[in-house]
Amino acid sequence: MKPFPALLKHDPNTGAANLLAFAEWLVQANMSYTLIDLQFQQPPSSATLRWLVFILREELAGTIYQPGSTQLVVVDSPPGSAVTSAHIDRLQRLLERQAQRLNLVTLPVIRRYEIPAGSDPSSVLQHLTPNATDPGALLNQLIAQLAELGETLSNQEQFTLDPVTGLPNSFAARQQLIGMLHQAHNQGYMCSILLINGDHLRRYNELSFSAGDQMIHDLAMALREQLRPSDLLARWKTGDQFLIVLPHTGVRGAAALAERLRQRVIERSQLWPLPVTISIGVASVPQHGHDADEVLKLAASALAQAKANGKNRVIVSRVEQ
Repeated sequence: MKPFPALLKHDPNTGAANLLAFAEWLVQANMSYTLIDLQFQQPPSSATLRWLVFILREELAGTIYQPGSTQLVVVDSPPGSAVTSAHIDRLQRLLERQAQRLNLVTLPVIRRYEIPAGSDPSSVLQHLTPNATDPGALLNQLIAQLAELGETLSNQEQFTLDPVTGLPNSFAARQQLIGMLHQAHNQGYMCSILLINGDHLRRYNELSFSAGDQMIHDLAMALREQLRPSDLLARWKTGDQFLIVLPHTGVRGAAALAERLRQRVIERSQLWPLPVTISIGVASVPQHGHDADEVLKLAASALAQAKANGKNRVIVSRVEQ
């Protein structure tokens, strides 16, 4: 059977690995690991789930799975490598403080398990459904849930769009970037990328997480206004990162556009609840590399330098000779 594309193994709302990825991991896992299970009495809203996954990425090491609408699972291996009982206690206190902003009616029940190597999938499922007693029924339930998920996989467009901005998400953007760089190489023209990160945008989350979503949407629109139809603007990774791909554009042109974007965000955000700024890293093909991984790494390094140098600035990548 042809394997599912990686794009279809992530929840389009949260970016967490979905039930399909969880089932695949479950049957292949053969080493010991720590498992953190978060269960909700009622399904949280899409926005709440999205911000919960964001918090988990910041607080816990490991892969985040979203097997269903009322459960999140974090897998960290080997056991004890990063996630301890102290981490769980801190996460619990954080969720208690953020409950109102997250619109959480009730807090999730958080459990931590140490799973020995070679554990049977049904025994792992029993940890995740502690009120059930029949391992066979648990496996049948998982199969039924996978069947339901399969009905949604035919609509692949939902897996490519960021739910907050409507832009391509990072999974779709990466594929488009590879294609655009391949075309630039074949046709012999320059192509540049901009990695953009907001500065101090966590202040919006202190207002509310919905205010944070609205700011991300408004920031995306401010960036979009300055781009050509042939340019690609996408949500990148998590939080407040964006990727821009500029075909037929060299280093100077990309740096000039980046500066215009920086100034535009300053101007537009004067009308927002809190003014914001952005930092930008620039890298180009063929000047800084020839493939997606290479230029992304260099642009990320330039972005990190922009942040380290005080933020609210543009840094062009420099390749060591």
